[in-house]
Amino acid sequence: MSSETAFDREFDYIVIGAGTAGCVIAARLSENRQNRVCLIEAGRSEKHPFISIPAAVGAAIMSPKFGWGLTTTPQEHVNDRKIPIPRGKVIGGSGSINGMAYYRGPAKDFDDWEAMGNPGWSYAHLLPYFLRSEHNPEYAGSPYHATGGPMGVSFPTARNRLCDAFNAAMAALGYKELEDFNVPDPHGYGYRQGTIWNGKRVSTASAYLRPAMSRPNLEVMSETFTRRILLEGKRAVGVEIRRGERIGRLRAAKEVILCGGAYHSPYILFHSGIGDAEDLKSWGIEPLHHLPAVGRNLQDHPSTMVIMDMDDSTSYGLSWKALPRDVVNILEYLVKRTGPLASNLFETNAYIKSSAASDRADMQLVFQPARRNIKPFPIPIGHGFVVATVCLYPKSKGQVRLSGPDPEAPPLIDPKLLSDEEDLQFLIRGLKLARRVIAQSSFAKYRARERAPGSHVTDDAALADYVRESLVTVHHPGSTCRMGPAGEDTVVGPDLKVHGLEGLRVADASIYPRLVGGNTNASIVAIAEKASDMILGRPAPEPIRPTAAH
Repeated sequence: MSSETAFDREFDYIVIGAGTAGCVIAARLSENRQNRVCLIEAGRSEKHPFISIPAAVGAAIMSPKFGWGLTTTPQEHVNDRKIPIPRGKVIGGSGSINGMAYYRGPAKDFDDWEAMGNPGWSYAHLLPYFLRSEHNPEYAGSPYHATGGPMGVSFPTARNRLCDAFNAAMAALGYKELEDFNVPDPHGYGYRQGTIWNGKRVSTASAYLRPAMSRPNLEVMSETFTRRILLEGKRAVGVEIRRGERIGRLRAAKEVILCGGAYHSPYILFHSGIGDAEDLKSWGIEPLHHLPAVGRNLQDHPSTMVIMDMDDSTSYGLSWKALPRDVVNILEYLVKRTGPLASNLFETNAYIKSSAASDRADMQLVFQPARRNIKPFPIPIGHGFVVATVCLYPKSKGQVRLSGPDPEAPPLIDPKLLSDEEDLQFLIRGLKLARRVIAQSSFAKYRARERAPGSHVTDDAALADYVRESLVTVHHPGSTCRMGPAGEDTVVGPDLKVHGLEGLRVADASIYPRLVGGNTNASIVAIAEKASDMILGRPAPEPIRPTAAH
């Protein structure tokens, strides 16, 4: 890039992507009024009832207004199916459309990060950042929780009675009840918290960015597409954007911070000439910095489910039987912001060790006390429930690739789901466990019928066919710009700076050295909090070691 490139405007810091991480970083950087901060987001405002009302999560995920409309490439080991990939194209990013589950993951996950050559990224080092972000009075006095942070966290005000049946079934099978899933070694079943406060979704857009937007030194450019990062030699100096029909350039006097997420962060790097040099040339992009790991090591959590239908109207859902209750629930939410509409509908679940050899919970059972619609529709029609099983540490790895030289064309996303046979066998075991849960006496009174896989599907070969036909991911992608010491398999160092370049960092789920064993939102917030300290040159807080009792 020529040093004589004309720039339209200059900022100190340019943050690409107003998703979970970007909102945190832009807010933290702009706390110092001397910092001129620009936050760029391709999507629109998050102010919409589908986003703010927790129970409308299905509508938020499915609405084309708030998403990129991505799918995988045809998956060879999943019957060549294209799997939908909901990703938020909206202020708040995927945190504005996700399921609002608040779960950090086992301490061993983060200790593994540090052991992989990333000093300062252990659980003890990250716990202060989890605490900094959190406002959680329901666990007052716990060393693993805090009050006063921006992110309100709470238990949903509604608890469907079917959740009690799930919990009782898990107890009958010998699993332990867990009162808090955010302890260092979480394994068990129970009710879980969500990023919900006063009956509304909490995202980093509402918790961090909105309170900061009145600052004169922070500019948020929504509906603005980032085409590429601009380099002068080996230094990032700005970004090229499109707003409407106009192409413009913004200069970053200090740093560009890329927060595009596991799919778009590598894609923007590709179009900036950063990636595998031969691959870039094959697509007509001039390679400016050879970094072969960009876009590789993609992982996500694969899942399949047992789907039950029933005539009983206990579950959430629309029906003539439930109409009087549903009207009351709507009124309750409008008046008090409580009740089922203030719930994310996933009120209980289990994280369990699938075998005696597991050193941490490696399987998640997600209980949905609502019927799974036969055809896509954001509100459950009729009644039933679902027990989904999730593989938390998949062996399969894929990649994000270019689809051509046009930076506005969608990326090719190939997670290579089930390419490792162990993942398939793990999910088959999970289906069998889900059936054992449903077979417990606590569910008997509901007289539910198995719609899928169907009671006739019993042998492993048939269950494998069902997994391949039903498999989805639970939208927790990561590791496409892996953090670690400079080498063929990493993109950023422990300081989140892109190897071999100046003035450019990546801070989002793409930097995971290894996928966390659970929901990803909380850990992305912690990454962003830590990144903010590093960018500003602030010393990290003192590590907090787990107590002996935990």
